[in-house]
Amino acid sequence: MRINDLFITSSESLRRNTSRSLLTILGIIIGIAAVIVMLSIGQGAQGYVLNQVASLGSDVLYIQPGSGSSEGGPPSPFTQQTINLADAAALKKRGPFSVVSALLITSSAVSAQESTFTDIAGTDEYQLVISPAELSAGRFLDAEDVSSHARVAVLGSDIARDLFGDQNPVGERITIKNLPVRVIGVLTPQGSKFFSNLDKRIYLPVTTTQRELMNVDYVSYLSAKTTVDIEVAKDEARAILRDTHALDNPNEDLAKDDFKVSSQADAVNTIAGVGFALTLLLASIAAISLLVGGIGIMNMMLVSVTERTREIGLRKAIGGTEKNILGQFLLEAVMLTLTGGVLGVVSGVIVSFLASLLLGAFVDGWTFVIPPSAVIASFIVATVVGIAFGYYPAKRAAKLDPIEALRYE
Repeated sequence: MRINDLFITSSESLRRNTSRSLLTILGIIIGIAAVIVMLSIGQGAQGYVLNQVASLGSDVLYIQPGSGSSEGGPPSPFTQQTINLADAAALKKRGPFSVVSALLITSSAVSAQESTFTDIAGTDEYQLVISPAELSAGRFLDAEDVSSHARVAVLGSDIARDLFGDQNPVGERITIKNLPVRVIGVLTPQGSKFFSNLDKRIYLPVTTTQRELMNVDYVSYLSAKTTVDIEVAKDEARAILRDTHALDNPNEDLAKDDFKVSSQADAVNTIAGVGFALTLLLASIAAISLLVGGIGIMNMMLVSVTERTREIGLRKAIGGTEKNILGQFLLEAVMLTLTGGVLGVVSGVIVSFLASLLLGAFVDGWTFVIPPSAVIASFIVATVVGIAFGYYPAKRAAKLDPIEALRYE
């Protein structure tokens, strides 16, 4: 039997049972669509975070509390807070750093003409050097504000509009928790960074936030802009902090540190590791979905063999070989799975696009991504599933005895 005859015969057989064929490949469609959607969202999230990491600057170090054996990641609320302003002063005085900036993050109720709940960032005059931004009105915090524990605030563009509408808030009073402060500046729109809306943030002097808002002596983390090679700067920072924290760590074991020093490169490596773990997770989900779909295809092909027993006997009686029968049923299984692959890819792309539109409405900078490797892998997997789960029914059909098959009712 020629190849084109096989295709015609197989296609006709599948068309006779269209509804059953579609239900059979539903598992394949859902499995492949789910993988493409999750990979698309995963790649989009990874691209978003990598773009955010790129804005950190390759010459900036980040010092956080916690064991130095696990670099990167946000500070945990359960980690002992060990970083303070004395560390910042030591790094600036003794290390190869042109700028060291402190940041203390919290959230609080805020009221003025309107009331809301938003993020509060206690910082210093160097914040705009580490994370550049423009002012639309007024000024930013200065050294005098920090040293005098001044009750002043700089507003993000959105929170300024939430509290004062279209009015210029510079010179106005707001109340953060129970602390009255005067607005001295408003920033231009900055968008989101690491899934946090900077335009909703209020900046206070870090000393004011520590003493009058939170009653603590620590900061969330330090940012240090270095003038030397980043790896050299990391070693210098660790040596200084071990000294200021009075740590006995002659072997420089990172696990014994009560702080961690990370850079842009460390963040990229962490994201790559998370991306790899996510890929493995999605592959596991895909394996389960496709296994279920493959079992459905095997079941349908076995039913088809039973229903077409007399047809198989007739084909063998007029000269059809085992190879011909095997090829026909195996081709039907592959055509089923490839059809499921195509429908799965189309469904996955459509759902991924809609998901990216929805996420883009809430997260600035989110992009629509369909990994080409996922599409190619989908067709390869669909073909393999068709062959793997179609071979047994096809082999069973090919082995039928023609005499017994013709007698089958």
